[in-house]
Amino acid sequence: MVVSQTPREVVEELARRLAREANKAYASHFRQILKVLPAGLGAEGFHDWLASLDEKGMKALAAQLEQVEGKPRPHFVSALKRARAVVLGEKPLREMPSSFPEALRWAIERASLSVRTLAGASDVKEKTLWGWLAGRQLPSSRAAVEKLEEALGLPQGALAQRLSRWGRQKFGVHDKRHRRFTQAFLRLAARARYGVPWSDLREAERKALLREDEERWGRSSNRQLRTSQAVKTPYGLPYEAWPERAQVEWRGYEAFAAAPQRSRQRAERVLRGEEVAARPVRETTLTRERQMLERFYGYCRNELGLEPGLELLTRVDLVESYLAWRWRRYDEDVHPLTKTETGFIAFLKKLHGPQGYLRAAGYETRLEEIKALEKRLARAGVDETPGYHAVEPLLETDDPLYWLVEGLKLLLLELKGLVGDLRRPAFPASKKLQQEALALYRDAVLWWALTAHPLRAKHWYGARLDLKASRQGEDFPPGEGHLGREGGVYYLAYRKREFKNAASKIFKAYRDDDLIRFPLQDPEHPHLSLEVDGKVSLNELVHVYLVEVHPRLLGGGSAGAAPLFPRLESETRLRAAVSQRSAAVAALPGVPAGVLPFGPHAFRHVVATAIVKTTGSFEAAANVLLDSIEMVARHYARFAPADRYRFGWRAYGEALRRKE
Repeated sequence: MVVSQTPREVVEELARRLAREANKAYASHFRQILKVLPAGLGAEGFHDWLASLDEKGMKALAAQLEQVEGKPRPHFVSALKRARAVVLGEKPLREMPSSFPEALRWAIERASLSVRTLAGASDVKEKTLWGWLAGRQLPSSRAAVEKLEEALGLPQGALAQRLSRWGRQKFGVHDKRHRRFTQAFLRLAARARYGVPWSDLREAERKALLREDEERWGRSSNRQLRTSQAVKTPYGLPYEAWPERAQVEWRGYEAFAAAPQRSRQRAERVLRGEEVAARPVRETTLTRERQMLERFYGYCRNELGLEPGLELLTRVDLVESYLAWRWRRYDEDVHPLTKTETGFIAFLKKLHGPQGYLRAAGYETRLEEIKALEKRLARAGVDETPGYHAVEPLLETDDPLYWLVEGLKLLLLELKGLVGDLRRPAFPASKKLQQEALALYRDAVLWWALTAHPLRAKHWYGARLDLKASRQGEDFPPGEGHLGREGGVYYLAYRKREFKNAASKIFKAYRDDDLIRFPLQDPEHPHLSLEVDGKVSLNELVHVYLVEVHPRLLGGGSAGAAPLFPRLESETRLRAAVSQRSAAVAALPGVPAGVLPFGPHAFRHVVATAIVKTTGSFEAAANVLLDSIEMVARHYARFAPADRYRFGWRAYGEALRRKE
C-alpha cells in the first residue's frame, strides 16, 4: 500500500537534506515556507512549484513571510535557492529548456554553482557568461561551450546542441561585392559540414571553404560580367529629372497604353475620340518601358546634349549610335548584344507600328527602318544568359528541389539557435539579435512558402495581410489581402488579374476578381511539413509568424492592408533577402560546386526541373507553375538530352516490371 505524503512531510524531507548538504540554519529557514504555501498546493506538485520559482517569486514569498511573522527573515531567500537547487539537481536532462540562455541558467541552478564559480571552473570570463545568460550574445566557440558542459556535469553536447546559431565570427572577408553572402556561407558551412563554428575550424578546413567560395565567383555569366562593367559608367536619367514636356508625353502614353479592356476609363477615352492601345499594357511592362526611356534619354542628354522627348525615338541614326555607345562600355571578350537591346527595339517597333503611340501623338513613324535594324542585329546573334544560371549546378542533379528543402532545414536550425522552440519562440534580449531573429523567422517562412508554391516575385513582395479582416487564432477571409484561414488551415490567395498570364487559357474559367488559393497545409503536398528536430509544418510557423513576428516587424501604425513580409515590399529588397539566404544551399554538405546567390525566380526553375526529371512530364510542371507547357519546356525546366534518355529507359523498365 502506497501512503501519499503531505506538504509538511515533503518540506521536512528537503529540510533534512539542506541540513546535511549545507547547514542547519538553512534547513530551519526553509521550514518556514509552510506558512506561505499557495492555497491548494499539494505534496505532488510541490517540487515542480519550487523549481518554477524565480528571483521575483522568492522575494514575494519572503515579503509574505515577513507579514506573517512580523519581522524580516534575511536568509529565507537563500534557503529557498538552496532547496530549489536540490530539486533541480534531481530533474532529468530531458527537462532542460530548448533555448541556450535558459538551458545554461537551468544547468547552473541544477549544479548549485554561482556564475563566478562557473567562470573560474570553465575558463570563460564572468562578463561573457552574464552576456550569454541575458541573451545579449551567443558563444562563438564550441570549445568554450564544451568546457561549460564539463564544469556543469553535463553530457557532451547537452548545451552545444542548443546552439544552431553561433555568435559573431571573424572571417577576414574584405570583398565588398559578395561579403554578406560569403560570410553567411562560411558560418553555415562550418556548422553543416564540420559541426563547429568557424573559429573552431582547423586551418586546412578554413582554407578549403575560402577556396570554394573564391572559385564560385569565377563562374560569372556574360550577363554578370556586363553588369559589373556597366555599373562603372551609370548614365540613366530618372523620370523625375525629365523636362516637363517629356513627363507630359509619358503620362499621355500611360493613358493610351494602360486603359484596361471593358473598363470605364477605356470607354470614356474612345467616346472622346482619343486613341487607345489595341492591347492594354500591364503596369510591370510600363515600368520596364519607362526604364528603357530613362536609359535612352540619359544617353541623349549626358553624351549628346539633346533635350529628352519622344521625337528622339523617331531618329533611327540616334538609336544606332545609342546601341553602339552601350556596347563600347564592355570588354572586347564579352558579347555585347543582349535581350536588353532587342527588348528596346521591340518597344520601338510597338511605338512606330500602325496602332502605336507615335502615330497617335502625331509623330512621323519609321517602322520599316526599325525592322531593318532589328534584322541586322539578329544576324549578330543575341547572348542570352538562362534564368537558371545561378542554380545550374543544382539542376544537373537528380532532384534539384532536394537542395532547396535541405537549405530550408539549415535555416530553421539556425533559427532554433536564436529562438529555441519554433512554435514558442523566445526572442533574444539583445536588440540586434532580436532583429536578426525576427528577420530570419520571416525569411524562413518566405523560403518555405516559395519552395511549396513557386509563384512569381511580385506575388511575394506585393503580398498583403488585411489587418481588418484577420482574426488572431480564428478563421478569416483574405479581404483586401492575400492570406486567409479556413478550418485552421492558412492559405495564400491571389486574384486572377494579379497573374502575369491572366489572359491565357489557364485562367479562362475565372473572372478578374476570382481567387486562386494555395494552401499552407495539405497532406498531398510533399513539402508542407518537415523533420527539423521533430516534425514541424509551414501552417504552424505561419500562425506563430502572424502572432509573434509580423506585428514586431510591422511596428504598428497600419490599419488596413499591411505587407505580409514587412521590409521586403519591393522586388529589389525581396531579391536581396532571398539571395543572402541562398548561402544556406551553397553551404550544404555534398552540394554541387559553383552555386551562386539566387533570387525568388530561381525557385520556379528548380521546381519545374525537379518535377520534369521525376515525372518526365512538362505538363505536370506547367500545372504547378500555372504556366503553359511551351513556356516550361522553353524557359523553366532544364531537361537535358542525357536526362531525357535516362528517364525514357527508366519509364520503360518500370512498365516492364508492372507487366510482370
